[in-house]
Amino acid sequence: MQRLIVPDLARGTALLGIALANGSLIWMVNDASQPGSAPGWTLGGVAEGSLIDAALALFAALFVHTRGLPMFATLLGFGFGLVVASLYRKDYPAAQARRVLARRYGALALFGLAHMVLLFYGDIMTMYGFVGLILAAMFALSTKVLRIIAYTCLGIYVLLTSLIGVTSLFLPEFAHEMAESSIPTMNAEATTFGAYFADNLGGAGEMLISTPFILLELVPLAAIGYVWAKEGVLVNPQAHRRTLWTWTFITAAIILCVGLPWGLSAIGVLNPELEVGLFLLNTAVGSLTGPGILAALALATAHLHNATPKWTYPLVALGKRSMSGYLAQTFFFLALVYPFSLGLGQDWTVSGKLALSAGVWLATVLIATALEAAGKQGPFEWAHRHVSYGKTGRIEPHRDRAEIAG
Repeated sequence: MQRLIVPDLARGTALLGIALANGSLIWMVNDASQPGSAPGWTLGGVAEGSLIDAALALFAALFVHTRGLPMFATLLGFGFGLVVASLYRKDYPAAQARRVLARRYGALALFGLAHMVLLFYGDIMTMYGFVGLILAAMFALSTKVLRIIAYTCLGIYVLLTSLIGVTSLFLPEFAHEMAESSIPTMNAEATTFGAYFADNLGGAGEMLISTPFILLELVPLAAIGYVWAKEGVLVNPQAHRRTLWTWTFITAAIILCVGLPWGLSAIGVLNPELEVGLFLLNTAVGSLTGPGILAALALATAHLHNATPKWTYPLVALGKRSMSGYLAQTFFFLALVYPFSLGLGQDWTVSGKLALSAGVWLATVLIATALEAAGKQGPFEWAHRHVSYGKTGRIEPHRDRAEIAG
């Protein structure tokens, strides 16, 4: 059975967005990205008179922030659906299938928790593991019920967070209070790994406290991806063009109506006082771009099912090893940006931050491409599959059913 190209291509591309977003706002924290400190601080800082900073800040507002992680959540649900389909093909009864799913996504949560506590409080694998466990509890529900749950929860999340964003547009003091609580405050001056670890541990605690609210966003996005897997939306995009185009138009509207004015306010073309409110509004409605970006990619690659162009090879290679690629970003950033390492980016604005972040992503692409050429799994994919499925690292046919059939 030929592997579907769209999910891997999407994961490899999304990892670029994640590197750019995390690099400019979490890893390289400096005076240019402190709340209210400089023009365009919500995007990493824009130097006065710098055209390249202005252009890249606008690009980031349109295509980077609150784009990659929502798409990854949708892909998580789609991948969940593929695992469920595999379990059914191999004759697993519902109770046994649920145990396999719980083990797989429980292991993902534990991998993520270790990453969050030890190295990077902004880890998202922990939350994705929790999402998988929730989906495992309701994997037998019909697509109709799953849609109701997904759209209701996502609607509540977008409504609540949009109210904060809209209120922030009219109340500057409220906007800055909200921004200070939502923008990371890692200690960029940590001179030892011990100081970094202590600071990171506090951030991990805050992240875990926010788990219920984060899941209110991620679970419905994953449920949408699960429904798409059950209905073959990405497998047969021609038959689901209406669904894909609807989500694509929603995403385009968010990018143009929220991302564009946010970027323009950050670079001073629009009133700079709108920057924080639009940043918060983008964080709210940007969740809806997750399914939309995936939908647009499915439409754009609908003709590639029978012929895979060579340019997709490195991105697909990284997509197949997305866990290893994501974790590798942490090791690269730790080695590059802190005073106890190389200390790069301490006084950079958005253009330098995005350039370094893109370089980190490119390094993971090269590593993944080499592993693909050698026929090797990513190290963390290998570990995750063996923890999830046992020493073979794959889902074996259900023996009890096979014996009964015999």
